[in-house]
Amino acid sequence: MSVKHETIEQELRRKVATAGKILYHLKLTEYMGHVSARVPGTDRIIIKPRHSETIHGMGEVGPEQTVVIDLDGNLIEGNEAKDGPPSERFIHTEVYRARPDVGGVVHTHQMLVTVFGVVERPILPLLHVEAPLLVHGMPIYPSPDLITDPERGKAVAKVLGKAEICHLQGHGIVTASRTVEEATLAAIHLDRLAQANYIAAQLGGKPKVITQEEIERMVASGKFVGYKVRWAYYASLVE
Repeated sequence: MSVKHETIEQELRRKVATAGKILYHLKLTEYMGHVSARVPGTDRIIIKPRHSETIHGMGEVGPEQTVVIDLDGNLIEGNEAKDGPPSERFIHTEVYRARPDVGGVVHTHQMLVTVFGVVERPILPLLHVEAPLLVHGMPIYPSPDLITDPERGKAVAKVLGKAEICHLQGHGIVTASRTVEEATLAAIHLDRLAQANYIAAQLGGKPKVITQEEIERMVASGKFVGYKVRWAYYASLVE
């Protein structure tokens, strides 16, 4: 491995670990769930190891504990017996295979968003910062089965399509973005949207929804502007 690629991978390991700490700090995950990043220009994927008696909550995983797999889910770097990849690594591998534009994937079991999917209640775009997440909607993978083989991973990737987010029925959510930072922010923003929808439902009345035309205008004007500032804020909470 070249010095340049080694430096990039070290930085991505740090970001994957930080993403897990952020999601844990915000109570969007506990010992289950995983974050990954694709090393640009390669088929190498840095991912949180599976939970075990030594690998506990995502908030405890450091950069040195992350492992590397390929697009087939094979372990490249790490100790299979001690800290191998998660069983649902195929969520990540097949999304990366289907989506060359994706550089970061997050899977969590965050409760409120998951329950919206269970009751098949749409999460409406009520907040301006978060609304662009829904530019391609939020599809639902219609099975609670664990994604433990490539075939199920391919099915999730097909359901996700061009979207940045999707439900796994009765299971959790997946976010897929340009970078691991943005995939992490997508999970956070999705929770904020779910909270806003829940509060609006309690208040009653008809909520004012940001229209598809308005969302597309936001995306066209620069959806990605500011994500580094938001990431820096959340990272500061756990560093």
